[in-house]
Amino acid sequence: MDKIYELIEYGYECDYLDFKERQYNKDKSMDLITDIMAMANSRHNGDKFIIIGVKDRPEGKEIKGIEPKDFIDSSNYKQLIMNNIEPEIQFDYFKYEYKGSVLGIFRISSTDNKPYMLKKKYERLNEGHCLIRKGSMNALAKRSDFDYMYLNKGQFEIRFLEQSLHAVHDADDCASIVVALSNTTELPITIIGGTLYISNNQGEELSRHRVYGLDEFIGADFKLSLPPKSEVVGHLLVGFSSSDPFRLHIDEYGLCDEEYDFELLLLDAGQKKYSARIRQGSVFVDGDFLWKVKQQKGIPHKFRTYR
Repeated sequence: MDKIYELIEYGYECDYLDFKERQYNKDKSMDLITDIMAMANSRHNGDKFIIIGVKDRPEGKEIKGIEPKDFIDSSNYKQLIMNNIEPEIQFDYFKYEYKGSVLGIFRISSTDNKPYMLKKKYERLNEGHCLIRKGSMNALAKRSDFDYMYLNKGQFEIRFLEQSLHAVHDADDCASIVVALSNTTELPITIIGGTLYISNNQGEELSRHRVYGLDEFIGADFKLSLPPKSEVVGHLLVGFSSSDPFRLHIDEYGLCDEEYDFELLLLDAGQKKYSARIRQGSVFVDGDFLWKVKQQKGIPHKFRTYR
């Protein structure tokens, strides 16, 4: 199940999601400016979405859809936002097929340069006007909101530096993949846990692996502190068991022809979530992790001496 489908099915209006029945026509330009600005200023750490063609009722969502011939080109919206909001907001507007209906999706991303505000007067909005999304409402930004924006300038970024998960640390029941973790904010960040999710190219989750360390095995008490303006690079260690090769269709040689999607989700001490994904990753398995696969195929396995 992809992210947008999940939002339509189960999502509710909040600081990263809004539903609109109709597209923003020319007479609704001011509404578009305020909605995009407010979402961009939201405290949510991740992509924000405005989904067009859905009426959100207390009793449930009603799918209205958009006539394909009436779909508004994203360039019209981008020009309006670029001309009136500073700094520049990164967003896309695109069609999305949902159960036979066409919906419009605004995806607002990379909003780490807050605050976003009006750079000139527009209709009833004055220069410097600044809104922030709070829950399901847009509100005027207050002093405390600006303090939060400036103190949290920058971002926490996860980058995968290789495309393969290596399940070779059988003594610790772990697999590893090289990552870079960057804290470009002005505040320290302490990671207190995380999970690596592995899915097939149809979006079906095959396995999940808890984070247990970076360069060394810590276990369930894993914590990682990153000072302001710092970066660490290392082998991220995640749990792995002899049953996982079955879920990932690994053969007795530790290989598989399939490619996987990896999503790493990390949680900090303030309960913020950070994520990163890679497509077309691979998994390599060796050692005692393969004993169950070999046993199923009638192949003898010689355990390592530490067993």
